[in-house]
Amino acid sequence: MLARQVGVPIEPPRRNVNSRLALEAGELVRARAGDESSAAFHHALSRAFFVDGGDIADLRVVADLAAPFGISEDEIRAAWTSHAYAGAIDVSMRAARAAGVTGVPAFGWAGSHAVSGMMEPQRIVAMLRGAAG
Repeated sequence: MLARQVGVPIEPPRRNVNSRLALEAGELVRARAGDESSAAFHHALSRAFFVDGGDIADLRVVADLAAPFGISEDEIRAAWTSHAYAGAIDVSMRAARAAGVTGVPAFGWAGSHAVSGMMEPQRIVAMLRGAAG
């Protein structure tokens, strides 16, 4: 498995889950705590799913990940019920599709088409060099 070859501790999920509500929670974190906190939340979310096998469609799992950013389980539940951040996720998903994102992980940079999927680090470096050149 490529992840093991490059030293990334990813365990393929045993099942797919709908991450839409977790993404909405990420927008709640962004609104309340800023972009850096949102990035840290998404990192924790990815680790929970890809490394720890967590169910990121479960309210308690997502609430535990959001707690360090001052977001309570009740606030996550309210955001999920009202879909207060659904519009932001819709915009983000449209932009990702337009950039060519078809899965995770995805890599993208300004003015270039995104690349999706696990790949060797050398291939990513070559793509970045091509985008910069």
